[in-house]
Amino acid sequence: MIIALLCDVFLIGGLAFASVEGTLPNIRRLQYITVYAYSWVSEWPLLFILLKIGIKVLASFFGVFRTWLSQAFFVFDILTMIGLVVIFLDGYEARVAIHEAIKDYSDEVEFPTLSRDLSIFSDTFWNRLVNPFYIPKDVIQYANIAYCTDNELAEVQTDQMQSLSLDIYTRRDTLATLKPVFLFIHGGGWVRGDKASPYPLIRHLAESGLTVVAINYRLASVAPYPAQLIDAKRALRWVKKTIKNFGGDPNFIVVGGDGAGGHLAALVALTPNNADYQPGFELVDTSVQAAVLINAITDVLNETMVWHSNFAEHFAKKIAKLETNNEDFLRQHSPIHNIKPDSVPFLVFHGDRDNLVPFQLSNNFMERFKKVSKSEIQFVQIPGGHHIYHQFTSPRSQYQSIGIEKWIKHLYHDGKHE
Repeated sequence: MIIALLCDVFLIGGLAFASVEGTLPNIRRLQYITVYAYSWVSEWPLLFILLKIGIKVLASFFGVFRTWLSQAFFVFDILTMIGLVVIFLDGYEARVAIHEAIKDYSDEVEFPTLSRDLSIFSDTFWNRLVNPFYIPKDVIQYANIAYCTDNELAEVQTDQMQSLSLDIYTRRDTLATLKPVFLFIHGGGWVRGDKASPYPLIRHLAESGLTVVAINYRLASVAPYPAQLIDAKRALRWVKKTIKNFGGDPNFIVVGGDGAGGHLAALVALTPNNADYQPGFELVDTSVQAAVLINAITDVLNETMVWHSNFAEHFAKKIAKLETNNEDFLRQHSPIHNIKPDSVPFLVFHGDRDNLVPFQLSNNFMERFKKVSKSEIQFVQIPGGHHIYHQFTSPRSQYQSIGIEKWIKHLYHDGKHE
């Protein structure tokens, strides 16, 4: 029992401290493990508090706290739990930043809180904040729909066909009127990830009345970039042709993504009808109405040296499988260098503790967008957010989901797509 107590004290206590002050190791594979560890603590602090209480009850039952050393550990652990409460409140306060960005787009003056509205105790608000496995009961999923043509599927290996499929999420009580469409592209550094990841954003938007499409794409390990961008545009082609059968409005599609998926989403939005990325369907309209980015990679050229100096080389050789660093190619595939005066509106989120994809990338993208484009861009700095904060059911992800919902509906209503 004493071993379990020591692991509880030092492991969780260390992670709680590191989630606020920690840095990433230099080894790339360890970076992803570290990011997940940080996010587990920063997004689910209440669960860790419950775990600690349970261990303490058991330790007390077995008489562990009879020595002065174990009592010192007990005091240290109480301080850790106080820190976890502070971490929870830090995430809870993310609503302020998100509300400020979209306050002009909704009739609801305030976001729901833990104390302001007693009605939150009679619905799912608390479930969304404290239950990491919460799934809305009125959301239905249509899974693993192939979005490529027979000829395109014939060109890929059998084990890659699952990569060219999508899932559709929509509310069971589908109304007669068409609904806005949200096309989501998962992240994972172009080499990992899956559309089936339980993003709270997908479930919330579907429950709130949008038609949500989550796509897979061939990973760079089997298909060098820009195969991923081409696949995303193939999925968009399918959505425009077919989504009406699922209650979605093909004339209003918002594309979104996180990390590397945000990179692809931004390029989909910024390169409409570009024949270079539409082989075999060059004449198909691949324009969208807006884009949502979460901790997105918006500059693979890394001209301003915002992050580690070898990233451009990594993207060129490991993702695009080029023999040399081709600066023209990297610039062409950096969203920040594809902004145009008529680019569609953007909503950009980035956690200010993201040490995998630097926060400054999104800030640079926002500044350039404002200089070049006539469209609106909203940039929201998420307090305390690590790179994958949005993949956890937590206050940050919940308020972010509400903000994205309000922003999309604002664009949809103002564009009179109803």
